[in-house]
Amino acid sequence: MEEDDVYPIHLQDFNFRKLIMVCTLRFDHVLDAYKLHTALARLLEKSDWRKLGGRSDGKLEIHVPKKFSVKRPPVRFSHDDLTDTLVADHELASKLPFPTEGISVQPNQYNLIELGVAQDAPKTFDQMMDRDVPQMSLHIVSFQDATLVSIGWPHSVMGGQGFGDFLRAWSLMVEGRESEVPRLLGTKEDVLLQAENNDFAVPEEEWVVQKCRLIGINLILFLLRFVWSLFWTPQEVKTVFLPKKALNKLQLACRDEISSDTSLEVVGSGDKPYEDESVLLAYFARLAASTVYSHRPITLVNFLKGRQLLSSIRQENAGGVNVQNMTGYAFSFLTNKVASGSGLGVLVRENARHMREQSTEQQYLSFLRIYRRATQNGGTFKLFYGPRDAHVIVCNSFLEEDLLGTVNFEAAALTEHSTSGDTPPGTMTCLYYHIMNNRLGCGSDCIYLLGKDWAGNLWATAALPRKTWQNIDLALKHYD
Repeated sequence: MEEDDVYPIHLQDFNFRKLIMVCTLRFDHVLDAYKLHTALARLLEKSDWRKLGGRSDGKLEIHVPKKFSVKRPPVRFSHDDLTDTLVADHELASKLPFPTEGISVQPNQYNLIELGVAQDAPKTFDQMMDRDVPQMSLHIVSFQDATLVSIGWPHSVMGGQGFGDFLRAWSLMVEGRESEVPRLLGTKEDVLLQAENNDFAVPEEEWVVQKCRLIGINLILFLLRFVWSLFWTPQEVKTVFLPKKALNKLQLACRDEISSDTSLEVVGSGDKPYEDESVLLAYFARLAASTVYSHRPITLVNFLKGRQLLSSIRQENAGGVNVQNMTGYAFSFLTNKVASGSGLGVLVRENARHMREQSTEQQYLSFLRIYRRATQNGGTFKLFYGPRDAHVIVCNSFLEEDLLGTVNFEAAALTEHSTSGDTPPGTMTCLYYHIMNNRLGCGSDCIYLLGKDWAGNLWATAALPRKTWQNIDLALKHYD
C-alpha cells in the first residue's frame, strides 16, 4: 500500500522466508496473556523494530503500516483460556517434554506444534502474503498451572542470535524498562553485503571447502544414499533433559577422557559457553556416528555465527542489535574412526581444526560470496560437500544465546495463581521449537543444544535413528 513504510529484505533473510518457525516458551506459572501481548505490540511499534511487525509482499520488501490498527496489527495474537485445566490433564500438552528428577529422553512428536499456533493460522509464507497478515504471531495457552507462550515467524524475520535479542527486548518492555531497549540495526542496509563490498581491497580468498563440493555423478550417488538412509533408518525426534548434577558428571567424564591430549586448545575449565558446546556436541556426535557403518566417513556440519566473525558488525553492534540472518557453515570431513573410535579428544581436536580454518573473517566472506552467487537469481545453496559416501550430522548450539535465561516475564506473572515450585515467577521452565512446514526428522541427522534453564539443567533436541537413541539411552545412564 502507498501509505506503508517499506523496508528491504536482505538476501539471506529472503532465502529463509519459507521456513516458518514456532518456538514455544513454557512457564510453570499463570501469566497475564494480555500484558505480554501489549508489551510485544508496543515493541513492534518502536522505531525500526517496526520492521518485524510488517508484511512481506513476496519480493525483497517488507511493508509496514505507518500506523498500526485493529485491521492491520503488528502481530497476530490468539489466546486459548484453559485455566480450568491442569497442563498434565490436557491430552496434547501432557505429552510436552518436561523437567524430570533424573536424566530423561522424551518423545517430541510433531503434532505438539498445534499448541503453538492458532487453528486458523497461515501454514505457509504464501498464505501469509495472500491474507495480508503480520509476519509474527503470538499464541498463548493458559492452563491452571502453566502458560505456553509461542512465537511464530518466517525465518526471514530473524536468525537464532537475533531471536535471543528479540526476547531480551520483549522482556524489557514487559518490565516497563522501555528506555533500555536497544536500537534495531541493519533494517535498511544489508550488513553482509556491505562487509563483502568493504573487503574489495583484500585479495579474494578461496573458500576452503568449495573444492569438496559434490557435483555430477558424485552428487547423484550421495543423494541416492541419503534417501535410502531415510527409508531404511527413519529418524525419531526426541528431547534430552540433563539435570545439572548429571550434566556436571558428564562434562567431568568428558574432560577426564581427553585430559591427556595437551593439544586440545578448546577444552578448558568450562567457564566459557563455547567450551561446553564443543565438548557436548562432540559427545553426542560420537554417539550418532557410532551406529553408522564403519567404512563410511562422517561429515559434521557446524553452524557459524556471522556477527561474531565480521569486525565491522562487531563494532556496529556496540550501538544496538542486529537480528538479520548471518548464518555460515563449517564442514568437518572425518573418518569413521576419528568420529567414533579414536577417543573424544581426537574428535574434538579434529572438529576444532576444521572450524578454526573455516571461521576466519576472510573465509566467512568467501562463503558469503559463494552463497550470494548461488542464490541472488532465485537459486538455492545446498549443503552438499564432502565425500559422496559420507554420513552427515548437523550440529548447532544456542548455549551462548542463553534463550532460556534471557526471558524475564515476572512483571506478567499472576503470582496468586502460581504453582511453579522452585522456578522463579516469570522464568521459563523449558522451550520447544518446531518448523511448521519443514519438520525435523526429514533430513540429515541433527543435534541441537537448546540451552540451560534457570537451574543449570541442559535441554537438547535431536533427530536421530532409533538405534542411535538406544545408544544414547545406555550411555547417559552412567551419569544419572
